[in-house]
Amino acid sequence: MPDSSRVLTFRLPADTPAGATIFLAADFNGWSPSHPLSRTIPQADGTHRFVLPPDIDRAEFKVTRGSWDSVECTADGQPTGNRQWNSGSHNGDLHIEVGGWCDLHPGTVSWRPRHTITGDVRVIHDVFSPQLGNMRDILVLLPPGYDDRTSERYPVMYMHDGQNLFDDVSAYDKEWGIDEISLELAEKEHLRHIVVGIPNMGLSRLHEYSPWEDDFRRSRGLGERYVRFVLQTIKPHIDAQFRTKPGREFTAVAGSSLGGLISLYAGMTRPDKFSFAACLSPSLNVAGGRIMKIAQAFHGDTRFWIDYGMHEFGGERGLSAQMIEAVQECGRLLKSNGVDARIVIDPEGEHNESSWRRRFPDVLRWWHNYLPK
Repeated sequence: MPDSSRVLTFRLPADTPAGATIFLAADFNGWSPSHPLSRTIPQADGTHRFVLPPDIDRAEFKVTRGSWDSVECTADGQPTGNRQWNSGSHNGDLHIEVGGWCDLHPGTVSWRPRHTITGDVRVIHDVFSPQLGNMRDILVLLPPGYDDRTSERYPVMYMHDGQNLFDDVSAYDKEWGIDEISLELAEKEHLRHIVVGIPNMGLSRLHEYSPWEDDFRRSRGLGERYVRFVLQTIKPHIDAQFRTKPGREFTAVAGSSLGGLISLYAGMTRPDKFSFAACLSPSLNVAGGRIMKIAQAFHGDTRFWIDYGMHEFGGERGLSAQMIEAVQECGRLLKSNGVDARIVIDPEGEHNESSWRRRFPDVLRWWHNYLPK
């Protein structure tokens, strides 16, 4: 019998299509609207039930019919906030009334999700990670003309926080615009590549993007396993399914914040797999700045783009200054070992997707500039 405090029971609106599959999009599944392990179970009385994972003590979620287009709304057609649960506030079965569905309620027309994907983004569904014991979709942005240029192969960049790269609907705030940036670079500068977006897993993001345990951040330090997931599970899948240039000289990794940290770690610990790592606003202070020790000892030929903004952390100048100093010191350590590291301090940069989007065309240009011709 499941712990009754973890059981959620949903009563659905009358216009729910017969046989509809109902999901939870939640912080424990990377906010996937159709995660196979977050499917509810229909009951004989017409309700649906879901048992929350045993290893979490809080959760935020929304109810969907398998996509953000069919997310729940209120009975009068208004957006719903994230529903919340925590282990200390519920002693029994929690009953939830779903007011309506965004795609079916006439009152939602003014605020329905507007997708912003540009170009050819394909989805590989339900990729299981034996390294991490979880499952997620993988997003693949192909260059324009991919299906027509059948003899052409492409370099690949693996990017973290994949749900933030291509579409405002799935993004935490606003998308990076990697699809628009890549399309423009292909059309105007003939720079073509494949970008693989690896969505984070919500509550597990901190664990997967940190290589070390960190009591202050409460990180379990699963970053090494995550890098193995990228290289041992995702990369072989991508190389088999798409026309890639699989060699390390054509393979890059990129991310921001904690994603910048794990990119830096991957570039320094796997120089035989990655020739380039883009580390935007990296969280260098995780686990007391242990990444600096790796930088001090690194002598490989991976190239690094490492940047930071002068207005990150809401304008807290002291904290931003400390992080900028850490970025510059990391650059000094790498350069002292003969490593090609480009350090960029953005005078207008904030800790958000808009700032990273503004800097990323130059990241891609610098990457392409050193690719073998």
